[in-house]
Amino acid sequence: MATTVITGRDLSLTIDSKNYGDQCTSASLKTSLERNTYETIDGKVFFALDTEATLEITMLADWGANAPASSICEAMWTAASTAPNTALTYTFTAASGAVFTGSVYPSFPDAGGSGKDAQEVSFTLQGTAKPTLTIS
Repeated sequence: MATTVITGRDLSLTIDSKNYGDQCTSASLKTSLERNTYETIDGKVFFALDTEATLEITMLADWGANAPASSICEAMWTAASTAPNTALTYTFTAASGAVFTGSVYPSFPDAGGSGKDAQEVSFTLQGTAKPTLTIS
């Protein structure tokens, strides 16, 4: 079987129906299980309690550079300020056919920069539940 190499350039990211792949420099969807461990007389027993997901994103900053409707920085800031408990849908797609979908709560992006480097913003969006995976 041939090895398939998937790079970051093979990913696309859509949040609240807007594609941000051209601004995104790094994206990582992390899903974890919370488990309890019980010691019984027969040995250890593991029990899954909950699933947690986060979407960690680093993007080129676009504060004031795009119309407010298409600025990820301004959209996240507004959503976190005015509707922090209202989830936004996302789609995280790999060129290999793996598509992760779910909902995340908005968060305030960082602001700042350094020297001659392009300004980037980083933020972590808390998922509402385990993402759905579809392979096409």
